[in-house]
Amino acid sequence: MRIRSSLAVSALALALTFFGQAHAANLVTNGDFEAGNTGFGSDYDYVVSVNQSSGYPEGIYLIDDNPNDIHNLFSSYGDHTTGAGQMMIVNGSTTPGDRVWFENGISVLANTTYFFSTWIASANPGSPAQLNFSINGGAIGTFNAISTTGVWQQFYAQWDSGANTTANIALVNQNTAAGGNDFTLDDIQLDTLRPGPNGAVPEPATWAMMIMGFGLAGAALRRRAPALVRAK
Repeated sequence: MRIRSSLAVSALALALTFFGQAHAANLVTNGDFEAGNTGFGSDYDYVVSVNQSSGYPEGIYLIDDNPNDIHNLFSSYGDHTTGAGQMMIVNGSTTPGDRVWFENGISVLANTTYFFSTWIASANPGSPAQLNFSINGGAIGTFNAISTTGVWQQFYAQWDSGANTTANIALVNQNTAAGGNDFTLDDIQLDTLRPGPNGAVPEPATWAMMIMGFGLAGAALRRRAPALVRAK
């Protein structure tokens, strides 16, 4: 009885620990942009001032809480995280190959499955962005933004680290149109949890361990209950 109870507690505690650690393990620095223009790089020019002409010309970005604050032709909407926080607001470049956003030297474990995800919304309906994501120079997927503005959509892809112990993540806009081609980014994440519609989702092995722990704990409690009744 004591052995089974101990195993149940250990399994449950281990599963919850793994889940908690994984859930907190976003390896991207400042992925929600709440720390402003820090923790990442860009080949675009950063603009500090915020007014409705700040978003001109092409190939620039700002960090703000409403696209319309920085460009009179951008729609008004909130960030993905809370609806009132910061996001990266981008006027697409006309120069091919410019990296919109990148972060280099992220430490990863070798032979591990990671999931990259981010949220994208068009700021202007004209000529939506075509975003290409890569890790260590290898493409992991392309996202075609929609013309409807202010609708946050998620891009995510699986990446297997192989022998790599660092990850260099880059985002390039393949659309080089000068008109339109404006978008926002938020909640960029690299994690060992598979992203779901409402946040990260544990991998099946973690779910199995948690279920096993709950099951063993429940069984131990059911066996213990009659003994407590007889003791009275």
